[in-house]
Amino acid sequence: MNNPQLIDEMRWQLKQIEDRKAENRRLLAGIAGSGHTTVVSADRSVTVLAGPGGVVSEVRLAPEAMRCDAVSLGRTITAAVREAVAAGGRLASPPERQQQPVVRPRRQVPEEDEPYDTVYDV
Repeated sequence: MNNPQLIDEMRWQLKQIEDRKAENRRLLAGIAGSGHTTVVSADRSVTVLAGPGGVVSEVRLAPEAMRCDAVSLGRTITAAVREAVAAGGRLASPPERQQQPVVRPRRQVPEEDEPYDTVYDV
């Protein structure tokens, strides 16, 4: 492979990465902007926010939580997360991500090279 081909391939890969990052930002914005369920523990020391599909977006600890021992705090957090996930699972699901077909530029590959369609996710 010569340098111009290598540069084109690298540019293509960078564009794919940027496209994925933009899609992830869009999906995260959709989760953040959609209806969330808020669950507060009985002792009000733990607050958990969960969005559609039960995705936990935030866990908040009140100052009183620091007075609990580790085992009690862990149990309180776990119970609040489970309740928020269950409640968030009942919310409307976020829009499905539409899969775009991946179109890779074709290039000549000597046999000792890897196949042209090998993709490495970083």
